[in-house]
Amino acid sequence: MLETILNDDKFAALMQKHVYECVGYLLENDINFSVMANLSFVGFEPSLPDKITRTFTRPAIVFMLGGYTFESAVLTPKMLTFEAGFGSENFASIVSVPLNAIVQIAVEDNPILVNFAIPKIRKQKDKSLQKSISIFKSNPNNNKALSKK
Repeated sequence: MLETILNDDKFAALMQKHVYECVGYLLENDINFSVMANLSFVGFEPSLPDKITRTFTRPAIVFMLGGYTFESAVLTPKMLTFEAGFGSENFASIVSVPLNAIVQIAVEDNPILVNFAIPKIRKQKDKSLQKSISIFKSNPNNNKALSKK
């Protein structure tokens, strides 16, 4: 029964809405917080150097939103983005975290929201990628370019 709920699209949408409202509340009230997210769904632009990504050894990552990182945060109904520095060089990257990939929100190391819904972003990305590849290959000139390699 629990697995059915955690995989349910309506439950996932409800949890995403809760995450959106909770993050919105914290941002509006200038309350620093942290988010723990499923690392496989987090985006970095520009990409982080291998030297930094090799230090990510767990499937989840925690981001502290305070100071400039907090000030740079932008919230949409599906995504939280912010700028953060990584490593000893403070390598700057814009971090994109889908709201349904956020598994926990904490204030002063105390969890205030836990999201147990299982994100389904990867399947959507894979379908979009396959569609893009199909469209690209449908152009005969692109097929010629691919076959030259």
